[in-house]
Amino acid sequence: MYEKFLERNTDCIRQTVDDAFIAKYADIAPENLIALWKEAGLGMFCDGLFRIINPEEFQDFADEYNSDSFYKTALPFMVTAFGDIFAFVNHSIIGDYVIYINVRYGTFKNLSSNIALLLNKCVFNESTLKAWFKVERYAEIKDKVGLPQLDECLGYVPALVLGGTETDDNIQILKTVPYIEIIAQSIGEFERMG
Repeated sequence: MYEKFLERNTDCIRQTVDDAFIAKYADIAPENLIALWKEAGLGMFCDGLFRIINPEEFQDFADEYNSDSFYKTALPFMVTAFGDIFAFVNHSIIGDYVIYINVRYGTFKNLSSNIALLLNKCVFNESTLKAWFKVERYAEIKDKVGLPQLDECLGYVPALVLGGTETDDNIQILKTVPYIEIIAQSIGEFERMG
């Protein structure tokens, strides 16, 4: 299912997941997400831009900031090198989808539930990277600041949503979870992107 994604990520950092990991999420994750974990595992892909993560690390955030009473599940599965989060959502009224939470700008966007399409096509499309995810300058910024480790991200200090300016001088390598939590607590709610 993720052959194209893996073919374009031969130089990635991967960690396989065991049967216990898969069993833990078997009843709440869709088949295409289970397939992703089985085929790709966890780790850094697309030269570190996208990180397939253990949902546990970001589950508290997903539960707190996606508290729609109609959600059955909001399961984080990927973050960007900028700390933005992708989560699979099972919604009892509108069905399944992926939510992209752009932490830098305090916004979110609902995407198709087709995770294979997202990873096999969208993450390699320059216009999608720019229009949807605003990560088109990643390579340039990474060359200047460095590659964050799996538990780190490139963050603006001060954060953009807190009045910071979007200049390279304001980008630092930060621990991802505290960075996300500080921003989320400061802004309260994320706004829907068009």
